[in-house]
Amino acid sequence: MVEKIAEGVYRIEVPLVGSPLKYTNSYVIVDDGEALLIDTGFNRDLCYKTIRDALDELKVKELRVFCTHLHADHMGLAAKLADEVLMGKIESKIVQEVMTTDDYWGDLLNFYIRNGFPSEEAKKMLSLHPGRNFYVKEGVEFAAVGKYVKVGSIRLKAIETPGHSPGHTCLYDEVRQLFFSGDHVLIDITPNITWWPFLEDSLSSYLQSLEKVENLKVRLVLPGHRRRWSDLKGRVEEIKRHHSKRLQEALLALDRPKNAWEVAPSITWDLVYSNWEEIHLIQKWFAVGETIAHLEHLYNKGLVDKKEEKGVIKYFRVS
Repeated sequence: MVEKIAEGVYRIEVPLVGSPLKYTNSYVIVDDGEALLIDTGFNRDLCYKTIRDALDELKVKELRVFCTHLHADHMGLAAKLADEVLMGKIESKIVQEVMTTDDYWGDLLNFYIRNGFPSEEAKKMLSLHPGRNFYVKEGVEFAAVGKYVKVGSIRLKAIETPGHSPGHTCLYDEVRQLFFSGDHVLIDITPNITWWPFLEDSLSSYLQSLEKVENLKVRLVLPGHRRRWSDLKGRVEEIKRHHSKRLQEALLALDRPKNAWEVAPSITWDLVYSNWEEIHLIQKWFAVGETIAHLEHLYNKGLVDKKEEKGVIKYFRVS
């Protein structure tokens, strides 16, 4: 499915079978014989066919790919679709040197177990993780994006917005006021802000990145998932309130020292469930990751402290 957004700007709805996200919005920008694809979907045959069919419909023969960030649903097909792949400087380094190694996933598994995630469930989760199963398999050189990305006569400003990922980068068409937000700002759902070994405080980085973009003159926000909208500043304010509420829930949950697995059920999640046990394992993984990020933010603010007992990290309120 190809949808024209503006002159030379098209949206491809790339299906994410089995994911609650449903699809990735890939965008093609075409001008003066040049083409740029923003984000790709998973490294799966259906995603590849969807994009190839769309490119054929648009009569695009050669293109560059820009990945807003390192998640598999945004860059899984990068190497299959283009020889030149652009990413933020931080993320291109992480992808090439860290993310594809077994050590990274082993360390991540152990960290979640240290935060209370049951060992057997954590090991099972790692076998299901889309970041392992649908990631870039082919070798590819990721070029670090500069201040601007040019497509023919179109100039897109690259804005680094860490938080959802360590070096998430948005693109902004200042002339037409189009903001390609990736997963930095979404309208129907809030971006997952999880713990990263590459960021001291993921949530703090994210909130600062929201402030970086909230006053941009934007006519249309073109996100990585779900529908587009126009009021960027209004949505940023909503997301700030959302995280303020979530921080309060995490703090109130600490009526005694608890690990992140124990705190997570006390937080309101945008899922259909009546109790924590009903939540799918993959969603529990993302929920616990976000809980850790919020607890670490409270820790860095001096509102909670933490200690490790018998290999498990527990957080407690500072009186």
